[in-house]
Amino acid sequence: MIKVAAIHTVFDKEDLFSAIAELYDIGVPLVSRFVSNGLNDTYDVVTDKGRYVLRVYKRHWRDEAAIRYELDLLLYLNDCGIPLSYPIARKDGELLTYLAASEGTRYAALFTYAEGVGKADINTSVRYGRAVAQLHHASNGFVPSHDRFDLDSVHLLDEPLAHLLPKLQHRPDDARFVLETADRLKQRMNQLSPNNNDWGVCHGDLHGWNVFHEEESGLTHFDFDCCGAGWRAYDLSVYLWNFVHGRHDPEKFGDECWEAFLGAYLSERPLGQSDLDAIPSFVAIRQLWLLGLHTGNSAVWGAWQDDNYFDGKLKFLKLWMEAYDL
Repeated sequence: MIKVAAIHTVFDKEDLFSAIAELYDIGVPLVSRFVSNGLNDTYDVVTDKGRYVLRVYKRHWRDEAAIRYELDLLLYLNDCGIPLSYPIARKDGELLTYLAASEGTRYAALFTYAEGVGKADINTSVRYGRAVAQLHHASNGFVPSHDRFDLDSVHLLDEPLAHLLPKLQHRPDDARFVLETADRLKQRMNQLSPNNNDWGVCHGDLHGWNVFHEEESGLTHFDFDCCGAGWRAYDLSVYLWNFVHGRHDPEKFGDECWEAFLGAYLSERPLGQSDLDAIPSFVAIRQLWLLGLHTGNSAVWGAWQDDNYFDGKLKFLKLWMEAYDL
């Protein structure tokens, strides 16, 4: 028998919730599920008092200060009346639980459950656009007590490229294209100024599926794991990116849901023209960020980023850059 180090532990859900239930006033667990092995591990549980979601942060993904920034932001926004899934304190008032895993200490936080379903149509896009504007407005008053990364060129370009470029060694032309594209996009980001452009707390992942809609009671935001201070144009661009990033026909780069979302947002919270002009650049930046995210997590998610993957993802990026003369 040999001993091999583990880089990611999947906890036994029954054992996990048996231990967690003793720390929180949530009642007795009845049914639990391991929902997803994503950026973090997500579980949900139904108890005799209600339904809850547990997030177990992956090792080396977010440090404790960054997590506490996120949790404090959620509590602040909840106090502001923003509808969202927010963290629940333990009986001792603590928001984080430390878990001993084979790979080292991991952090867990319990959240309220977001009711509803994911939708992306004209009506929900209008509702979502208004809600995001209200979220941005409310977050302007947030004063963090913990450090967290900014959604700047380092986080959105430099760090993803460090993961992506080694995977493109056998595709030197594409590696060159990625480097040149990132350099042009970074120059465009550096032209933005906090004095002339909208910088503030962002959700960071507003692709439209981190919100659940209910017909009668509106919507509920969740999953602020990518939050941080950044350009609001980037935050908005992720909604457009979600609709277009798999399309390879420039004639289909427009989208009705995006137009409805943006119009509703601007009706609540106007943006300057330079912010609006920056959105196409941020769509391209988001695509590079995604490529780095996938390749950077291949040790846990699997190295399925093959040539077909790169063909499709880079084809869109090239066409988008050409369509918007970036």
